[in-house]
Amino acid sequence: MRVYLALGDAAAEAWIRATLPSVEWVDDFDGADLALVTQLASAKAALQARVPVKLVAGTQQIARKARRLGLSDDRVMVVPVLDRLTAAHVLAFMVRDLEAPPVRYTPAPFKVQVVSSRQAGGTFLAWNLFHVLVSRGVKAKLLSASSASPLATWVSPPYRDMVFGAIEAGGGEVWVIDTSDTTVQLDVDAVILVQDCDPAKALPALNDDTYWLVVNRVPYGLEVGSEAHMVIPDFGAAAYEAMTTGVPVAAKHASFASALWELWLAIDQYERHIRLEVALEHEEAAPEAHVGFVMDDETADGEAEPVGFVLDE
Repeated sequence: MRVYLALGDAAAEAWIRATLPSVEWVDDFDGADLALVTQLASAKAALQARVPVKLVAGTQQIARKARRLGLSDDRVMVVPVLDRLTAAHVLAFMVRDLEAPPVRYTPAPFKVQVVSSRQAGGTFLAWNLFHVLVSRGVKAKLLSASSASPLATWVSPPYRDMVFGAIEAGGGEVWVIDTSDTTVQLDVDAVILVQDCDPAKALPALNDDTYWLVVNRVPYGLEVGSEAHMVIPDFGAAAYEAMTTGVPVAAKHASFASALWELWLAIDQYERHIRLEVALEHEEAAPEAHVGFVMDDETADGEAEPVGFVLDE
């Protein structure tokens, strides 16, 4: 069996290699039958190379992130920080796979569900988040639970990596699933709840009270409660332009795109102690033009000119 080993402990790696001389140890994932690692980045890289992975995690939080990558509980060993991890522990963890090589599998996509109160802008948020993910190199797909989503009229076909009337699709690392104005209940990795400032609108029912709250269309100067994780201003004409041109607001407003990316990073790291406030980006004011006529006794910069006839003296 060919095994990729990356524990971050040279002495432990040397002991394991010496204990298992029949194993062929490789320096990269190419052709490996198993990867035993301690870093999430290494686990993700192995999965992308379609190599079965076992991860030694230092905390439960790291274990949760590993499960989001698609690793089952038996593929993750959690070692509390206060306990001392030994090479023998790691060896026992991996030895079962040496007897029966694991089946290769494709990691499950990370699923983000966007729910919203009625017409609060959930579809708008999902569309812009999807755009930001794709623009930054994430293999994302945008799924709309409703076949009558307004997004189908905002953008023109072909709908690249967008699927309407579905909650599943083939491929992709991240699925942004828009369930705005529907009662669809899903088993997902994270939920974004979108609401506006209308107190009369009822919030949708959620399976879990753990979500990231986005308050949309906030009028200028209005204070929003501290429970919101992200505050989006009323984009007004910019939002209308996006819906009529098919170009999302985040494509033209850097502060909005940056905040959406920070929101995604927080979700990916399961960080809920955040507060992101999007600032409206106003065009630079044009220099004030000269107002009124330029008279004979005045130049455009306000300096006086000679008055009357100019005669030879």
